[in-house]
Amino acid sequence: MIMQFFWKYVDDLIGKGLELSVIGELVFYLSATMVPLTLPIAVLLSSIMTFGKMGEHYELVALKSAGISLTRFMLPLGVFALFISGVSFTFTNWVTPRAQLKSSTLLYSITRQRPALNIKPGVYYKDIDGYVIRIGSKAKDNSTIYDIKIYNHTSQRGNVDMIVAEQGEMFTVGKDSSLIFRLQNGIQYQELPQKGANKSQYEYMRTHFEEYEMMFDLSAFKFQESDERIFESNQRMLSVGQLKQVIDSLDVDGIDLVHRMTRSLRSHYSFMRDTFQFDQKLDYSSKLTTGSDYLASFNAPPSAQKEVVERAKNQARNVKSFSRVNKQRLKNDEKKINRFAIEFHYKIAISLACFVLFMIGAPLGAIIRKGGFGLPMVIAIFFFAIFHILSTVGKKAAEKFVFSAFTGAWMATIILLPLGILLTYWVNSDHPIAKKIIASRGGLNYIIAFFNQFSRKKTDV
Repeated sequence: MIMQFFWKYVDDLIGKGLELSVIGELVFYLSATMVPLTLPIAVLLSSIMTFGKMGEHYELVALKSAGISLTRFMLPLGVFALFISGVSFTFTNWVTPRAQLKSSTLLYSITRQRPALNIKPGVYYKDIDGYVIRIGSKAKDNSTIYDIKIYNHTSQRGNVDMIVAEQGEMFTVGKDSSLIFRLQNGIQYQELPQKGANKSQYEYMRTHFEEYEMMFDLSAFKFQESDERIFESNQRMLSVGQLKQVIDSLDVDGIDLVHRMTRSLRSHYSFMRDTFQFDQKLDYSSKLTTGSDYLASFNAPPSAQKEVVERAKNQARNVKSFSRVNKQRLKNDEKKINRFAIEFHYKIAISLACFVLFMIGAPLGAIIRKGGFGLPMVIAIFFFAIFHILSTVGKKAAEKFVFSAFTGAWMATIILLPLGILLTYWVNSDHPIAKKIIASRGGLNYIIAFFNQFSRKKTDV
């Protein structure tokens, strides 16, 4: 996953002259954010390898012949898996949010930093604000330059200020905080701002010089870490307690908004001032007379009736606009609450994944009866991929309100925990399905037979 990150942000990291300490700090924080995912797969792989090795050497058979069931033997290890889940939750709740905040802030600072100063011959250099620089060639000392052109765009009036020089020197001062151009034998062309009423006339000035010195500020090229407060309100940067507090606060704000809407809309419906409630669906058809009959009930001239209609239309438009704005605000608050709720449940679910995957890995190891890093590694990656896919799909579905926040965050656990219990029951009770899998060396014979059959078909062709 670290490599995936570097491939994703390789364009933002290369060519900016970053120190190794900055890259090392970023990798350290990213590694800390991946601990909650690495612990479950570590527990899964270790449990499959341990029980597979014991099954391979018939140690589980000896335990069973001594009257010790697999469930009883798994009990102390299951308690230890729960302890690891507790450690994972503590890490996820306290360390991971801080690491997420640090890594996000550092990555944002890196992406905003400009590339390191590198003016190449024959290429227009535009990374210094307000200037475009082109040099024809460089000497071997990388300081002496020839055929220099500098366009000054700080006035934002186009190419109205230009310097051309035959040769010069280019060097930095003040710990690379400023870039100095010391030019020789050149001309500065300037088009001055318009003066007077005649806008078709421009003043033009040409200045010859034997030596001219320009200074450019390079402070923008230095690495400057951004303020952490930019990201500290993100749901991934908060602990479980902080997430719960934010969710409760947003719920209260939503209720207050509904009450304010009720009071505001009640003022527009004076005829329902005592009974109107925003969250009720009332039938006004039996209480109001509409259309021309209602207007005819007024003993007023047509101009007054027209004024009544216009006022009613304006009032309806105001109510519609007010309702639309507040409806969108409520919808945005609902999405925000949902995101925080998903993160709240996910932090707990990913921690409990250590125990859930242990419940799958232990009986699987007893079934395949194979230790080492071969088949156990393949099976561990397969089941962890299933867990990760279910977890990701559940979170995405919950974000789209297909599932609730609880169901989306706990989907992988809801599906895989019963599977682990079922596998444990099969192994403990010598179920025929478990016996068939054991007889086939954990399904390995089926896989070998499949590939052998595929190879024979290819050879016959």
